Amino acid sequence: MPDPFLNHRKQQEAEHRERIGNGNDPMNSLISVEMNITELCNRVCVFCPRADPEIYPNQNLMMAPAIAEKVGGDLASFDYKGRVSFSGFGEPLLNKGFSDLLQIFRSQLPQTPLETNTNGDLLTESVIHSLFEAGLTGLYVNMYDGPEQEPALVELLHRAGLSEKQYKLRPHWIGPEEDFGLVLNNRSGVLQNADIGVVPLDEPLPLRCHYPFYKMLVDWDGRVLFCSNDWGRDIVVGSVTESHIKEIWLSDEMREIRRRLARADRSVSPCNTCNVKGTLHGKTSFDILVEYHQIDATS
Repeated sequence: MPDPFLNHRKQQEAEHRERIGNGNDPMNSLISVEMNITELCNRVCVFCPRADPEIYPNQNLMMAPAIAEKVGGDLASFDYKGRVSFSGFGEPLLNKGFSDLLQIFRSQLPQTPLETNTNGDLLTESVIHSLFEAGLTGLYVNMYDGPEQEPALVELLHRAGLSEKQYKLRPHWIGPEEDFGLVLNNRSGVLQNADIGVVPLDEPLPLRCHYPFYKMLVDWDGRVLFCSNDWGRDIVVGSVTESHIKEIWLSDEMREIRRRLARADRSVSPCNTCNVKGTLHGKTSFDILVEYHQIDATS
């Protein structure tokens, strides 16, 4: 059974296309800005690099309000039409200043969808109220334990006054049939767990990837990664503390990355060990930037 959340993302992408119309502004390619607001997580999942602290240690590192101010201001300066997602590599609710970060973004981007992913462990009615009062528009709860989690979560979310348009429950458990289409992402080759069949690839996939065409990840300290799957932080393309988001997104370095991926060339690390297909979303963004960069996308 496919992950029903995919349909939600496709609908969001269709709505983004309607908002941008036929405009050829290259910044219309940016659909999602993902904010990694903490390097802490309260869980250890077998399909996450954190399962091995030597590979990915748990660290008490939090995004400062100044980073949020800079990102929000940059996005507002070019009338950003996408969404801001608080997700990244940790559990966002462990950042005690999360509501403050939301308020910063909401003050600068009054119409922008603000979303977060969470494992749900720290959710309470008061936490939910605080997040939505600060400006959150979408709460996505990843259910890692099993289907038995759903009734209690639904009761909590409804008790907090949320409508079904304001939240999504995402089945993320590994079942006997790996149901709900949970694709075990090897985190660009950082994850090495042979027991669940997730290891770095020996040979690169001969496939295009759209991720660097439509999504940006801003790390807790303001560094910008070329891809939200780059858990090893192999390619840092800039920092919002030093450059405008527009300059980073349209930089020569990003153009070269896109040129390779448009030609299905994943030979450079970390793409060479990544198992993500990367073309489920972002085709419109791909087309916009191929034209802007004048990339020959024929392999």
